[in-house]
Amino acid sequence: MRIVENPVEERELIESIMKKHGHTPDHNFDWLMYCSDEGEPKTAIWDDGYAVWYYKNKNGLVAVSDPIAPINKYQEVIGEFLKTLFDPDRRIRFLDLRDEAHDIIRNLYTDNYKFDYDIVWPVVDMNLFDPELPGGHFKDIRNALSKFNREHGIEIKDATSVDRKGLHGIVDRWLDDRKKAGIEELYPGRYHNMIDGSFRGTKSARAMFVDGKAVGFNAGWETPNNTSQWSAAIGLHDFSIKDLGLALLMEDLVWIKNAGYKTCDLEGSDPQALRFKTQFFLKFDTYKTYTFWLTNQT
Repeated sequence: MRIVENPVEERELIESIMKKHGHTPDHNFDWLMYCSDEGEPKTAIWDDGYAVWYYKNKNGLVAVSDPIAPINKYQEVIGEFLKTLFDPDRRIRFLDLRDEAHDIIRNLYTDNYKFDYDIVWPVVDMNLFDPELPGGHFKDIRNALSKFNREHGIEIKDATSVDRKGLHGIVDRWLDDRKKAGIEELYPGRYHNMIDGSFRGTKSARAMFVDGKAVGFNAGWETPNNTSQWSAAIGLHDFSIKDLGLALLMEDLVWIKNAGYKTCDLEGSDPQALRFKTQFFLKFDTYKTYTFWLTNQT
């Protein structure tokens, strides 16, 4: 194992590892760079072609998502990663790991394990999504969208061609609203970074204008090594209009279905977000990810 101090310098190698062994929505080079704005991004790389993405900040290390490796190699990769980087003076936070990786680490370092939180990721079958929203179950959604579309002028634009100042404004207004709502886990930097990076790493990025003003945007990419699944990574709006979030989600789902994707990962969700994201579906699958610490501090 060796440490890549500047992942950008070895982007081609890291992306080749992701292309071969990536399997979570987070296994996207540009997305991980956007998310590493709170520290210095690093990558641990193995000669066998495996990797772990992490960054270093004043609190220690933060490892993001599962190892970029086959699941049957997790024990080996995680063991060496921790043997090399975990010591009494350094704590490591693991962000959004699935069951297999989480359980290995918890079992290896039971005395050092400190649970933080878990979140649910819904995965929907796009064959079950009908944009017409037929039947009584979807009546309230149909009525809300009909009223929204009737009362407002809506335009969808390629987000890469939109003035960045307007997009940054969406993020700022979103942040203000979420803070007022008492939500603590907010990471505006990654969205600002994505805007400044012209949405590099996404396969589609679309901005919604309502009555001539940019008020939201959707962006995503294919889940690595699963070209039939879309990762709906970004769906962000400024809460300036009633049912704006509903209209933005509808736009995203219609685009995903029209693009031909069979399934869609709607990304990590707290209970309120889970209810909102899945309201267009009568059934859906889920999986969990876990965020936790390894620390020698009591």
